[in-house]
Amino acid sequence: MAGTNWGLRNLLLVVCGVVFQASLSTAFLGPFAGLHRAAKAPTTLGLRPGTRTANWCMQATATTRWTSDVIAKRKEGVSSGGAEEDADSKAGGKKKLQKFFKTIKKPKGTVAIVGEIKRKDPTDPEFAVNMPDAAECSKAFHDCKIAAVAVWVDEELYGCSMQDLKAIVTAQASFKGEFPGPCPVLACGLFVGQEHVVQVAEAGAAAVLLSAAVLDDELESMIECGKGAGVESVVLCSSEAEVDSAVAAGATIVALDGKLLGVNTTIEMIESMGTKDGVVVMSFGGVTDISDAWRLRDAGCNCALVGSELMYAAYGKEGEVRQGGGKDGTGASLVRGDVLQLNDVKAYARGLMAKASIKYASSSLNSFKEQGAGFKRHYTVD
Repeated sequence: MAGTNWGLRNLLLVVCGVVFQASLSTAFLGPFAGLHRAAKAPTTLGLRPGTRTANWCMQATATTRWTSDVIAKRKEGVSSGGAEEDADSKAGGKKKLQKFFKTIKKPKGTVAIVGEIKRKDPTDPEFAVNMPDAAECSKAFHDCKIAAVAVWVDEELYGCSMQDLKAIVTAQASFKGEFPGPCPVLACGLFVGQEHVVQVAEAGAAAVLLSAAVLDDELESMIECGKGAGVESVVLCSSEAEVDSAVAAGATIVALDGKLLGVNTTIEMIESMGTKDGVVVMSFGGVTDISDAWRLRDAGCNCALVGSELMYAAYGKEGEVRQGGGKDGTGASLVRGDVLQLNDVKAYARGLMAKASIKYASSSLNSFKEQGAGFKRHYTVD
């Protein structure tokens, strides 16, 4: 009996202690507990806080890479209708060829690389390349066996224009009849009106980038306008809800904004969504290492758009000294930013497409370890 009373007494003491601790936490630690939870909360959609990309994304809207001011400015003067009928007449009843779709849709275990052409990037203010000829750059990408070419038609934010798009389309047309043939061209930009879709179609683009978050209820009509104009729609998304909306609107190519989300979050989304019948999922930017492309491929991603690293491999950074290949590693020379380094961009592209595993191979921004690409890049900017 005494043992029983002693056990009850201990149980009561434990219960009282728990109640007292909970009351104490609520009364005195409640405000600080909230701060602790806030400190652990993810920031900027999975990007590491404090980075240049994260800082830009904090200025942009929650789910796009464009600020609200930029979006509002682009929507000024956009006509409300009429372009879709104009697109149908100019397309001459031409059926959608799905060239871009077929090019980037790869079997499991492989990944198509889309080379992004730009001269600057608002998400990375320090990025800049002195590319004199966008058409020459696109030809180099073709020689690297890159599946498709993307160019930003936004001179203010990305340094490339509609003229660059036309020049790239013309350059790719020169490969007609060869193997591989011309790379399909994706026109990127903040396109908010149907006349924008018609313009890039007339310039010869095979596909056009559309933002699910920016267009919202207008997305379906923009996709239909693209069909009439003979261009495929690549819908940029940054959440599973946007992906569902894009597919419901008729999208067959979904681009997860890896530059905004980060590669890790992009991979998590791909694995969470699984495959969707008739839909190709691509990662749009964010690849900063060769192994990022391998990880995306292993997660089931059909295609990865790579921009800054390919552009740096092609043209280098200001003041960069790049060491040549060979067993002794000799041949270091100053890279001129306006001269395309074809062998270097070929090496980086081969590394991206290599059938390697991150478990048994390593890669870094400054070392291309794919077989046959034996050279290193050394940044020695004064």
